This record gives sequence, structure tokens and C-alpha cells, in this order.
Amino acid sequence: MNNFVKRVIEGNGITPPIICLNAFNSNFNDTINVEWFDRADHFEAIFYKDNLEHIAIFDLSGSLVEYKLFLPVEFLPEAIKTYLESKGEIMNSVLINKGNTIEYEVIVRDANFTRYLILLSDLGKVIEEKKL
Repeated sequence: MNNFVKRVIEGNGITPPIICLNAFNSNFNDTINVEWFDRADHFEAIFYKDNLEHIAIFDLSGSLVEYKLFLPVEFLPEAIKTYLESKGEIMNSVLINKGNTIEYEVIVRDANFTRYLILLSDLGKVIEEKKL
């Protein structure tokens, strides 16, 4: 418990290169609870903005490669939400922005409690669907 409280107050102790910090600050303002992770080939920041959890990935040169936003179900585009609800209960949804491409990664649970990971384009086209 003491380690958890310490990490919340002090963070995890990882300080990314200034180029990553500058890129983070230019892309994401008004953030709270930023925690950095060194993943050897990139740096990852987990943070909250507008009460939603985000993950941003920066390459070693400081470029924003990708970010993920954990979306409440009501924030999904209506056509995508309707399609997913026809397959079962939406358990989790994530918006993924890679460059200028938006995708949605969603976990759906069917009537038999089988969970599926469904990756969709921003227009609702299924890119991948697999049973978990």
C-alpha cells in the first residue's frame, strides 16, 4: 500500500528526454496524473485529460507516434455503437489515433459470456475480430 501511495504522489521516477516532454506538452494540455514509462524503443505517457484516461507513445526522437483514449460507450460513433450492441454488451472501448488514422478497439461480450476483441475503422468497417 505504501508503494502505491508513493507512486501516486511522486510518480514512477521515469523522466523522458526533454524532446518527448516538449512534444507531450505541445500535444496535450490541461493533463493530470502523468506517468511516464521507458519502453526501450519508445516512451509512453499515461495520463488523464477531461476525466478520461489516455496513453501517448513517443518515439525516441520525440515524435508522437500514437495515442489511445479510453472511451465511455456513449462517446462511440452511433453507427459503430449500434453495430457493436447487435453483437452483445460493450465491455470496453478505446479510440486509437495512429498518425491521421482513427480506429476503435472494443471488447464485446455475447449472450453466452464469450468475449470478442473487435477492431474497427473510423467508418465502422471491421478490420479484425477475434475471440478472447
